[in-house]
Amino acid sequence: MIAYIMLCASVCFEVFADTMMKLSDGFRHKLPIVGVVVGYAVSFYALSRVLLQLPLGPVYAAWTGLSIVLTAVVGAILWNEGFNVKKVVGLIAIIVGVVLLKMGV
Repeated sequence: MIAYIMLCASVCFEVFADTMMKLSDGFRHKLPIVGVVVGYAVSFYALSRVLLQLPLGPVYAAWTGLSIVLTAVVGAILWNEGFNVKKVVGLIAIIVGVVLLKMGV
């Protein structure tokens, strides 16, 4: 159970780091760069701990898939990037792919 909590934390820190990267404006604003470094460092550390207990394929699929979906949601909320049918179908395809990989374990 702890491994799944760590996986969720890893995803959250990865989305945080992505958001800070956007806020850094091409690394022109220095303070968000700290968030990028800390976010990715914590995310990768947590992911490495998860991989001690769970198999690589499904974990990496879940990590990337959830990160993509949450990053898209954050982009829609913070920067009005919006959702259209193609984006929603793509996100659903990612989620379905992660579920299928998990079922194959």
